[in-house]
Amino acid sequence: MNQRVALSPTAINSEINMLQIFGSEWFGIPISTLALSQVYILIFEHYHDLVFLYIGETLTFAAIILFAFIFAIWITRGITSRKEKNGNSHWDNLTRLSFISLIPIMGFVSNSQLLFFFGINSVSAEISAADFYVFYGLSLILGVLLGYRLYTKEISPREINYAIVIPPLAIGTSVFLSQYIIQYYGGATGQFISFLVVMGLGIFFFLFIFIGSIALSGHVSTKTHDALPTTMLPVGIASLIVLNLFAISGFGSIGNTSLTISQVGLLSVMLWGFEIWNFLVVLILMLVRPSKGNLSVWAYGFPLGLFATSTIKIMSAINFGWLFWIFLMISALLNILWVYGWINTALYIRKSRNHISQPA
Repeated sequence: MNQRVALSPTAINSEINMLQIFGSEWFGIPISTLALSQVYILIFEHYHDLVFLYIGETLTFAAIILFAFIFAIWITRGITSRKEKNGNSHWDNLTRLSFISLIPIMGFVSNSQLLFFFGINSVSAEISAADFYVFYGLSLILGVLLGYRLYTKEISPREINYAIVIPPLAIGTSVFLSQYIIQYYGGATGQFISFLVVMGLGIFFFLFIFIGSIALSGHVSTKTHDALPTTMLPVGIASLIVLNLFAISGFGSIGNTSLTISQVGLLSVMLWGFEIWNFLVVLILMLVRPSKGNLSVWAYGFPLGLFATSTIKIMSAINFGWLFWIFLMISALLNILWVYGWINTALYIRKSRNHISQPA
């Protein structure tokens, strides 16, 4: 005799409540995985060992699969929570609104890594150009929405942390994909995309100065432990400025203006010095006040990936070979933190399940 097992209302509600934990902060997992992949790509370019290339390629596809899985759950959560009181949690919470900007970052970086592995042709160039415009527009829109909420929302002190610099950072990551498109198309298309990259640099540089100051004030005044890993994000911002400057110097002239690599070198080293300072401060925080059982630890990943990339760029520009040892140290730390992130994710899920299963 066939038996049909029906879920009780309590069990159904429990599953629905579990969906609520899947906010935009989960996108930090595939982003950090892409950052780890980027490190192995850079190691491959230095040692030319195919093992590193295969590891990087595996991590890239793992990141894309993870993103697709988390994105599907995130959308499902949004649909099922429309009738709940917290259905607008991403609009009402600055941190979750900011983490939505990890979506265009994922688009820019994953697309550029796929082009690195498989090359660019007429079909992939068209798709990549479309992706560039879509994700650039999305980054700009999310940045504007964040600005609107900053001016109009009654903000909780816990919301003021470095997560709010992610929307400005997102538009700066367009440089990863733009280099392939500019090299392939050139001409008017290349000039237009170069213009957008320079414009994006201006947007996220000045927004980082203003919004980053607010975020620093929030960290200093509230001392919110869960948000401490986001203090690594200024390292990523400074690194991304460096990467944008080096990329722009390689674009050639943009209209009647140009930027040479010799002009970039001095400013890049100055920014790298700020990265070192902030990195050491956060490293002490990680050792003295480690985070446990929350997803904020994934905020370490992408900034460290950018830091490693900028270190290699500066090493090549100024011909200081010893910088490669610093790159290897950053890479080793990123590997450790990636594993640590998964441990914390497992603890977070178990803690959330225990909390939801408790009787009211």
